[in-house]
Amino acid sequence: MSGGVSLDDVGAVMEALLRSSGKPVLLDDKERGTRQRVEADSAAAPDGLLPVFLVAGEAIWRTAMGEGFGLKIERDEGALLGYRVAEIGTRSFTAVMLSMMVAVSQTARPEGIVLQELDPIWEEAMQRLEAEASAKAADGDLP
Repeated sequence: MSGGVSLDDVGAVMEALLRSSGKPVLLDDKERGTRQRVEADSAAAPDGLLPVFLVAGEAIWRTAMGEGFGLKIERDEGALLGYRVAEIGTRSFTAVMLSMMVAVSQTARPEGIVLQELDPIWEEAMQRLEAEASAKAADGDLP
């Protein structure tokens, strides 16, 4: 990591917040037409749902402050959603956590924290990541 916020710290605090909320994290399985409960430890994992919460928090922060968190999200076929968080470049743990807490509160429903409420934000972020990867490939900057 290059001086940014610790993924371990963010994940641990996010897990504690999700557990203390008393609401389950719910993920719709569109293929099966069912709604799955995701345990807090999986929801807060870098290869779990943490990328979605971070992207949503970053969108809130970007709207308020005009800058993002310097997120590095990578494809990972073994990850729950096919992506994992590799790095949080910003140095402000407080900004990251507060923004994610706002995002979670916006998705809270009586039945739980409904992740599909964040679909539009997640899809836009994935399009941006794909465009950035394509631009790097065109420039010859492949990892």
